[in-house]
Amino acid sequence: MQATMSDSSNFVSQVEEEVIEKRNEKPEWVEAFLQRTFFDGCTLHPIRRNEKNRYCINCDSSACQYCLSSTTHRHHKILKIYRHVYKDVVSLVAMEKYIDCADIQPYKCNKRLVIALNPLPHCGPILNTETSCDICKRRLAEPDLYRYCSISCKVIAFERKSSDLAPPFLSIMSPKKALKVEQLKHKRKGKPQRAPFF
Repeated sequence: MQATMSDSSNFVSQVEEEVIEKRNEKPEWVEAFLQRTFFDGCTLHPIRRNEKNRYCINCDSSACQYCLSSTTHRHHKILKIYRHVYKDVVSLVAMEKYIDCADIQPYKCNKRLVIALNPLPHCGPILNTETSCDICKRRLAEPDLYRYCSISCKVIAFERKSSDLAPPFLSIMSPKKALKVEQLKHKRKGKPQRAPFF
């Protein structure tokens, strides 16, 4: 009985280490995504007011809505880019599918929460460094909840961190692995508890 308990705890720690390793990876496409320019006219589809406001993660390219309707992008991962204060932003809900967006300040844009790709313009003078972004020192609206003003600031913080165990993390933990770790942690010990009969 003692050997199986230590085996299961070793397995749990091994799964946790794999999860930490996975969360300490930087998705390959993030750097290229942050360097892209959007909202230029599409040369393949020169239609009036047709801008490249989509990003294909699989192809690592910006595209317009007509480019994406072709069969080449049929099952690809696509992000739609919006403009907020003359800067590129992406929907928080869409981005959370691909990277860990914890600690990034969201903004309201047309009734949706978005996060900035790169720092937005300053929102006034910074009186206190505790209320600003850890990297670029731009003022945060809610400094008690967030540490970064944009995705690029979080990527810089990720690259500068001293330990693999320390946040910030960029890769998201897959739901299956997270569930498996939780199930292993809360394994039933001792006698099973039965519901009372009424």
